[in-house]
Amino acid sequence: MYANVFDPIPFIFEGSAMPLPEVPGTRYLFNAGGVPQFTSGPKGMAIDLAPENPDLALGAHYRGIGHAPKMVAGNPPYEITLFDFHAEAVHYEALPATSETAQAFGMTLLKSGQSIRFEYEGLVRAKYEYGKWAAHQSPYLEPERRRELLSWNPTDLEYHAFAHAFFSQDASLPLVISVARWRPYVDEISLADLWVAPGDALVLPPKFFPIEPPSEASLEERRRSVVDLHGNRNSALACWFDRARSTLVTETILANPEVMAAEATKPRYHEEVTGTRHVRVGG
Repeated sequence: MYANVFDPIPFIFEGSAMPLPEVPGTRYLFNAGGVPQFTSGPKGMAIDLAPENPDLALGAHYRGIGHAPKMVAGNPPYEITLFDFHAEAVHYEALPATSETAQAFGMTLLKSGQSIRFEYEGLVRAKYEYGKWAAHQSPYLEPERRRELLSWNPTDLEYHAFAHAFFSQDASLPLVISVARWRPYVDEISLADLWVAPGDALVLPPKFFPIEPPSEASLEERRRSVVDLHGNRNSALACWFDRARSTLVTETILANPEVMAAEATKPRYHEEVTGTRHVRVGG
């Protein structure tokens, strides 16, 4: 008699991290067809980081949202932000990753053959393989449930004071990065999935929580205080629309363990427990 159980379901496989190489002069990040390369000076078409523009607003919009601190059990315990979007289902708008859509969430699109100045320190590069079920796992549940396959896909977003980059390396399927623009002083948030074409990459500069505007600030001034969030648990979302695939490989530039743990630079995590709805671009 065979056990009546499913085959193992992959969530996330993490490869070995490697420090970014030292190069003479000014270090640039070059996108070689979805593979990060580091050069001394610009290579190919040099671009700049997209300028910050808090007036840009794309994605599914939610108003009157709430947020509160939540302690998560760990060694040591740590605090996250628990959102409440006051919605029965949370929708993420599917958007192709373009220069314009990336900028609307504080990112820069780095296409194959382009390079960008990248002098950030304390970073590593690593390969990741995401399963299409990766977003159906929550690291914020009690410890005994953190490997549980959830029947819903909760929101899991973050920001941090270190640079980050995501490279779309699959030959045919896009990488999907979930993003948000939160306007904490007017209780609004916009949500989207950026579908990053094979060979393209997204670059994020360090992000910080905005200082509260003065009490006499207008509503519009308060609205222009934003924090851009992102999450990569939906990286393999495209696999849901290709029955032959269940995982997707990507390469990421992120903080080393010291920067990841430092109080000033560590990730600030945000959760919303309502089930989310995701579609493909044009779907």
